[in-house]
Amino acid sequence: MDLKQVPLFRDLNPEDLKALEGEARARRLKRGEVLFLEGEPVHSLFVVERGLIKVYKLDPEGRKQVVLHVEGPGRVLAEVALFLDRPTYPASAEALEESQVLAIPKERFFQLAEARPPLARALIRYLARRQGQLLHLLDRLVFHEVRERLAEYLLETLATEGQGFLLPTNSELAALLGTVPEAVSRNLGELYRQGLIRLQGRRVYVDRLEDLRSLLS
Repeated sequence: MDLKQVPLFRDLNPEDLKALEGEARARRLKRGEVLFLEGEPVHSLFVVERGLIKVYKLDPEGRKQVVLHVEGPGRVLAEVALFLDRPTYPASAEALEESQVLAIPKERFFQLAEARPPLARALIRYLARRQGQLLHLLDRLVFHEVRERLAEYLLETLATEGQGFLLPTNSELAALLGTVPEAVSRNLGELYRQGLIRLQGRRVYVDRLEDLRSLLS
């Protein structure tokens, strides 16, 4: 993957990008394979090269998963964990399908950030955008109906991954949207019956983009 495509590194000059690429190591993951577990020491910053990675937490009994977010190609994982006072992963990550990530060692990333101010500034901007996304998510969970949240998720995923993107399971999607699997199934079925989307297994194709967008107004 060209790191220039990654939002965190988009504004870096070629020299800085080359330095990062020289530190990145590819790691392949099978479907269901764990990338890291909550509580493990933070050792790397990860960039999703292909596939989908689910970030989740378990309830105190260790049985029920709460999905925090799902990241596809070009997205970064564990960027916040790098700066925690207690440098352990605050959640777990697992591949939803066959995936590949690029791992950049934590200490080397810090060295590059200290030596190259553009990288440090890019990281601050990226973290600020992430905070804005979290505030937007909170607003969406409090004030929007399930159908609107689902439509927005589909549109955002379409914009980043293109037609035929892979949908998480209804349980995982319900956790992302702050609802229950039955509501996800019902609303997906309604969008399908209205002809706004097509489903091929868990692959989604948006046939009526503007009509789907109109659900957000």
